Amino acid sequence: MKTRMQHAWYNSISTIGIFSLRFIFQFINRMVFLRFLGVYYLGLNGIFTSILGMLSLAELGIGSSIIFALYKPIAENQSGKIVAYMQLYRKIYRLIALIIVVLGVLILPFLPTILNEPSLSTEARDIYLLFLINSVMGYLLFSYKRSLLVAHQENYIISWIDCILFIVSSIAQWIVLWLTQNYILVLVMTVLTTIISNLLVSYVVDKRHPISDGLVAEKLSSAEKLSLKKNVIGNLAGNIAGVVVFSTDNILMSSFISVTAVGLYSNYTIITKSLDSFLLQLMTSQNASVGNLVHSADDDKVYQIFKRYHFLNFVLSFVMAVFVDVLIQSLLTVWIGAEYLLSSYMVHLFSVYMFIQMYRYAGFIFYNAYGLYWESRYKPIAEAVLNLVFSCLFLIVFKWGIEGVLLGTILSTLFTNTWFEPYIIFKYGLKRSINEYVWATTKCWAVFFATLGVLHMLSPQQWFSSNLIGLVLFAMVLGLFLMGVLLIAFFGNEEMKWWIAFISQKVMRKR
Repeated sequence: MKTRMQHAWYNSISTIGIFSLRFIFQFINRMVFLRFLGVYYLGLNGIFTSILGMLSLAELGIGSSIIFALYKPIAENQSGKIVAYMQLYRKIYRLIALIIVVLGVLILPFLPTILNEPSLSTEARDIYLLFLINSVMGYLLFSYKRSLLVAHQENYIISWIDCILFIVSSIAQWIVLWLTQNYILVLVMTVLTTIISNLLVSYVVDKRHPISDGLVAEKLSSAEKLSLKKNVIGNLAGNIAGVVVFSTDNILMSSFISVTAVGLYSNYTIITKSLDSFLLQLMTSQNASVGNLVHSADDDKVYQIFKRYHFLNFVLSFVMAVFVDVLIQSLLTVWIGAEYLLSSYMVHLFSVYMFIQMYRYAGFIFYNAYGLYWESRYKPIAEAVLNLVFSCLFLIVFKWGIEGVLLGTILSTLFTNTWFEPYIIFKYGLKRSINEYVWATTKCWAVFFATLGVLHMLSPQQWFSSNLIGLVLFAMVLGLFLMGVLLIAFFGNEEMKWWIAFISQKVMRKR
């Protein structure tokens, strides 16, 4: 039986390894995509992904709520209760699949307006329908069983299955594009990959945890049903905000600018979202471990762990956001060509948004561990409304284009998540004063923006040649510079000393 720390370590290492592999293949995928299909199809891909993201609201936040509900019965080995939750989850996911099909078909007549085109071509319709089928397959075919592995702290199993299938399907798609230049066939392969992935995960769950299907379900108590209902409602609000903030950006750009603009925008977001996703997965891979911790350790120990995760999350957010601000234009030039670049102002907005967004992720671990969905049910609604208001104001009234859409997203995050999420975590979870956190956050943000200011004045990009070798050298020098900034700015910090000792211990043990 693996310990909590072993599960946490395996999940973290798997996240890093899988991110590295997927990141490399995503880069190659984008090069192949542009080479054989062009930027317009990239735009379609981004828009239809956003539309299906909106339809995923039907999920109602039931997934994370069920996972949270499973922590206690798993810890106490209440087999009948686990079966009850899994059976409920299965019924709900089948209903969700039906809802998505109906909503997806109803959206079809509005696609020309969304795409800002006079009529919908047969090819665009078929592409959209394949996106819809792929989404529905995710809900119909045993997807609900993934939650049992997550609740058992075995996220890495799911991640490796999905990663291996992603690599195999990517290679197959390159061959198909090289031979046919047919995006429809690529999407058919994507649907097949989704089906195979869910079947494999289902097989693994049945082998490792046969309890999920083999026993009679124990009836859920009124208190358990009420708790689940509250968490689902809280998660629903969060899902609404997530969809509005992340899915409507592409739809607004395609409707008021062009599909091609979405394609150019996606060249940047494939990098920023990959980095964002990596950090989010790295942090949330600890959900089950911390969920177990908050129910078994004293408050001081939990707060100590919170501060360690908070510092680690800041360091990674800081490094990634600065790298994007300084390197992304050079990287895109080497990777796909200067003709696909957006403005330098847009790059600064990407960097700031990445930092603000990723800085929240350490809090996510404890937010999920404490199950604070109900307490924050109104925050996501405010975020969604502000995002739409700001984005439409900057895009339609001020005509600021793509920059206006992203600026609206930044402002909506600042006015809601940045202060409200820590407030909820400290008041209802950690149950202590937030003052120390406010001071730490002020210092972290000051270090980030001061570093951007110094680098902007120095313009170090001009010191290196604009090729792959120059880019690698630049990245190495920048990494050393940022390491120096962190060591100076946080000299004597207890959390930094702990992480240095922890990593050193792991390295020495490997030797």
